[in-house]
Amino acid sequence: MAGSLSDLRIVETCGPIGHYAGRLLADLGADVIKVEPPRGDPARRYAPFLPGVEAPENGLQFILLNANKRSVTLDLERPEERALFLRLIASADVLLDSWQPHESARLGLTEAALLAAKPDLVRTSITGWGLSGPHADWAYADIVAQAASGVMTLAGFPDGPPEQIADHQGHRAASIDAAAGTIAALLHHDATGEGQRVEVSAQEALSMAQETAMMFADINGIDRQRTGGTGGLAIRIPGIGLYAAADGWVYMLAAGTAGSGFQGVLATMDTLGYQSDLREEPWATFILESMNRALLLQAMADPEQALALARKLEHIESVVVDCFTRYPKRDLYEIGQQHRLLIGMVSTPEDISTSPQLNARDWFVEIDDPGRGRRLRYPGPPWQLRGTPATLRRPAPLLGEHTAEVLTEIGVAAGEARAFAGRRA
Repeated sequence: MAGSLSDLRIVETCGPIGHYAGRLLADLGADVIKVEPPRGDPARRYAPFLPGVEAPENGLQFILLNANKRSVTLDLERPEERALFLRLIASADVLLDSWQPHESARLGLTEAALLAAKPDLVRTSITGWGLSGPHADWAYADIVAQAASGVMTLAGFPDGPPEQIADHQGHRAASIDAAAGTIAALLHHDATGEGQRVEVSAQEALSMAQETAMMFADINGIDRQRTGGTGGLAIRIPGIGLYAAADGWVYMLAAGTAGSGFQGVLATMDTLGYQSDLREEPWATFILESMNRALLLQAMADPEQALALARKLEHIESVVVDCFTRYPKRDLYEIGQQHRLLIGMVSTPEDISTSPQLNARDWFVEIDDPGRGRRLRYPGPPWQLRGTPATLRRPAPLLGEHTAEVLTEIGVAAGEARAFAGRRA
């Protein structure tokens, strides 16, 4: 079955900020042609690396985010190769780029030049700051966008500095928004024949990803702060935060009204066969009546109650810690879920790879990668379409692997295209 975007050609010139956007659209069937400089996209040299494969073909991040694409090398600084690029644009439906305004102007690939080549082009721009405003031409990095968007204010411990969230979250958020915006523009194009510019700023994309910060401010009238594992109290609230298991970690949120609350922790302990005094008095009544984060915050504000309350919480916490360190994290997770406990297993890469749920759904996909001499196992797409499924059709391209092929498709004579590609090899 053909993918839902299998009639589209997309030219991608993005740096790493837009790789995931191209991958999402390619998985849906689009022919995504990645135009790289002669030395290749910088992400080809990002660690970690695939063992036994030489640079620039061994960067695992590049391999993951550029599957299903074809690679063409063009030096857009050279007028004759820029002319080939515009011929390629004329054959395309969408351009994904990450050029800042000064870069487009320097290359001569302005809006006017692109529209002269393809009047109904959908141009999706993915940059750090957007194409207008005082920061449009400022340098960008993922950590800067995380800081500028405010996301970093929530990451870390209360006595430490803000911390960067892992895995280039600015790049991912911007790419997801870019893919969605591109599809919206294509729907408009299908209805009217008109192209348009889609503009995504990583700062803006991340500014919408503040977890519960906006709701917290609306309800409580104050801004959320970094809390680490204490939940905002001077003492840790039992049932909130990370807990060590016998073979790793779990995260739990069980001191409120969501899920089964702390009663779910007790039920999980019972099912595990762990014996404690928390079902006995005075603990049973205290847990039933007081183990609610809002009530605890209120009580801790009273100095006369705070010390006695802290001692009770310390005892309950010590029981939970002792229990959890005795059992595997998967048992804690699965039994906790049976009791509607808000608990999650902190998965390692091996846990994800062997996940019974993911493997039962055939989420992982294997594909031969002859250029790298491997059979690689890729994670599946983020959605399942039954009628027009997303598919993994080809591994990430080798640098310039499809240059001759694509140039022939836009009218360059086969011999000339092969000679051009050969000079780059």
